[in-house]
Amino acid sequence: MGSWRVYDRPGPYKPVTVNLKKGDAPVRAFVDMQPLRNFVPSEGRTALTGVVTRQGKDVLVKTLTYVSSKATNKGSPQGPQVYRDSIGDIEPVEDGDHVFIIGPGDYDGLEVAQVDLVLRRDVIGFDRRAVPAGIALIAISIFGLVRLRRGRKAASHESPPPKWGR
Repeated sequence: MGSWRVYDRPGPYKPVTVNLKKGDAPVRAFVDMQPLRNFVPSEGRTALTGVVTRQGKDVLVKTLTYVSSKATNKGSPQGPQVYRDSIGDIEPVEDGDHVFIIGPGDYDGLEVAQVDLVLRRDVIGFDRRAVPAGIALIAISIFGLVRLRRGRKAASHESPPPKWGR
């Protein structure tokens, strides 16, 4: 859907208002953060906070720790590092203006250069039932391969049929 600059040093964090439609569902929101200095994500410390509201009611509220994100370099390998974390999915989407508010967290000493909000629509959600089904299919296929190999070994150990006519 697009990308919006939420924070640019030096300055305040700015809320972003986006008009979403039901046809956009589900909408996934990401927050890209570029720290000024070395940043080591940790589980107990919040780097940023994200709140999505519609008509004054909270739709999503998330603390962003960036623990599970890898830093990517912007532009070149020596370029600034950018971390991405997800606020979450907005599902179902109701027609109207949604306000995205990103703000600082409780991470002491974190100096942020830039923060961007990235929205994607029509995202496919992850079905938790797929993992057990995939593991079951792998186990069944391994069992089938072992059975197939045993059948070939048993057939190869038999003596060859007698040769007639010689």
